[in-house]
Amino acid sequence: MDTQSRLPVLTLAIALAALVLSVLAWRQARAAAPGLAAGDWLKPAPEERVRQLERHLRGTDVAMWEIGYRFTELFYAGEDGNWDYARYQAEKIDLALRLALERRPKRAQSAQPFLNDDLPAVQQAIQARDPAAFRNSMERLRAACVRCHTNEKLPFFTVELPQRRVSPVRTVR
Repeated sequence: MDTQSRLPVLTLAIALAALVLSVLAWRQARAAAPGLAAGDWLKPAPEERVRQLERHLRGTDVAMWEIGYRFTELFYAGEDGNWDYARYQAEKIDLALRLALERRPKRAQSAQPFLNDDLPAVQQAIQARDPAAFRNSMERLRAACVRCHTNEKLPFFTVELPQRRVSPVRTVR
């Protein structure tokens, strides 16, 4: 076999050797750090797991991130007349906030007008498929967000109606 025909075989042998060494190094690293095993990140004792999960779920900050995203999606769904998507987002905002309030019940009093009055007004406008009522109810919902933040001594969390989309979801016409 001449040098030119040996080159592809030699290249393949080197690549296979590198692959084998990589797999061996990966396995050794996994064995040295058992906490990295799939599904093994939780603490072993159930009471420690609960505390660890509480830390990961956190308070209302993660829920507010989700609600903010869904608020924008809700706004543009209504603007597009995509009423089913708007209904879906309104339901998810309701769920996310209620779950957050389970974790942080001291915030519930400030959130009750949002949940009991302002979000239902948006849902009624969606149900009626009324663009004008929807726009008015979204402004009302936005103001409810600001009131809740102010009541919770977070007035620097201001909320405005969205100026641009963050998702590629659109109504198919």
